[in-house]
Amino acid sequence: MTGSHGEADLDRRLADAVERLGHGLRSLSQRSARSHGLSPLQQQAVLALSRQPEARCEVNALAAEFDVTTPTMSDAVGALERKNLLTRSPRPDGRRRRLVLTERGEEVARELAAWDEQLVSSFAKLPAGDRATTLHTLLQVISDLQRHGAVNAARMCTTCRFFRPDQHADPSAPHHCDLLRTPLPLADLRTDCPEHQPAA
Repeated sequence: MTGSHGEADLDRRLADAVERLGHGLRSLSQRSARSHGLSPLQQQAVLALSRQPEARCEVNALAAEFDVTTPTMSDAVGALERKNLLTRSPRPDGRRRRLVLTERGEEVARELAAWDEQLVSSFAKLPAGDRATTLHTLLQVISDLQRHGAVNAARMCTTCRFFRPDQHADPSAPHHCDLLRTPLPLADLRTDCPEHQPAA
């Protein structure tokens, strides 16, 4: 099959493949969470607070990141608090409460960190160039979905105001980071950058 019909069929099969991948990831997440007596959302919160905690130390920030309502995330945080995995401490303004993992919470986060190891191992079997291209492609798709409001905000290179696409001739490092003032190899594109600032 060739032409536009063939391309449309390819696009549909790509979407189907991503959907199946999503089902597999949900299954892995549920299995990992259950093994620690957590819900998948509670597991996500623990892992998020163990990575860049300052960017995610409030209920509202976690709710936005995981595209759930604030009350839903508040319930998950309350459950984690009862399980002694995190604490809430008041901020100086007295209005918002900062979320901090306890020592036990940090330990559980380390145990949960490999929840997606099967997927990581599968990617590791691919040639390095294929992995870099796949990362680049997925980030472009996620950025487009974010622009159309289909996915929540992500701190990725491709959604950052410092990101300059297609600035260099090298196909392995075509983009540029204005913050670092350096070309960005495809393999180094970030999915969760601490210096991320949303593009206008």
